[in-house]
Amino acid sequence: MAETVLLEAREIEFSYPDGTPALGGVSAGIIQGSRVAVLGPNGAGKTTFFLHLNGTLRPRRGEVRLAGERIRYDRAYLRELRRTVGIVFQDPDTQLFSANVAQDVSFGPVNMGLPPAEVREQVRQAMAATGVAHLQDRPTHSLSYGEKKRVALAGVLAMRPRVLICDEPLAFLDPQGQEELIELLEAESRRGTTVVIATHDVNLAYAWADQVLVMAAGKVIGTGRPQEVFQTAGIMQQAGLPTPWILEVYRELERQGWAAGGSPPRRKEELLALIRQAGC
Repeated sequence: MAETVLLEAREIEFSYPDGTPALGGVSAGIIQGSRVAVLGPNGAGKTTFFLHLNGTLRPRRGEVRLAGERIRYDRAYLRELRRTVGIVFQDPDTQLFSANVAQDVSFGPVNMGLPPAEVREQVRQAMAATGVAHLQDRPTHSLSYGEKKRVALAGVLAMRPRVLICDEPLAFLDPQGQEELIELLEAESRRGTTVVIATHDVNLAYAWADQVLVMAAGKVIGTGRPQEVFQTAGIMQQAGLPTPWILEVYRELERQGWAAGGSPPRRKEELLALIRQAGC
């Protein structure tokens, strides 16, 4: 089945008001329905790139396209674009501002002008999906960091975006919190949502993503399937990224003659099956 590019950046350039360059000709296509991991060191331009994808920032040169059409920057269009392309920021405190959880999650659907009954249903579903329904009357300022992450995600999901962008969603979460959040993103992906995350975790990106996009110094230096990108040494070195541990083990198995080549495993279960098959 042919892959469809849903969201695309074409040679976008951007500098901040003080003249600091942030993006230097970024081109990338996000495949509809895919799970995308965007990697790169701090300062690579990942967040700035995301803010262009939903029209928060406007490029100095280049363009962003949604479903093949160039995005516009008038108020009505941007309102719809930000419903279609939802962003969950790294720090949830930048998104939570209402008195309690239910009001915060309701903010987007209410401002979309939906009928009250539809707002209630979308909010109910979003809070149930993220496991925060029991917190609906809690003040947002009293939540734990993990709870704030979930509520911020619920607020975006309540608008039912086609593209869900999460900037460092696992940052500062404990292992259990990280696992639970990945499960939430997996569930959203199964519903057909295109899910894009920024992460420093190469092991997660290698095992989870359908598409990897690597950035460095405001440019995209590599994009493609994880098996291809992570085996291109020049890309990894330029971005200062380590090799996923599964690939390191697989390469050692190859050197020892215990792996017959072909596509390397991406998940622990696949690697263990290979090891058992080789009789290691």
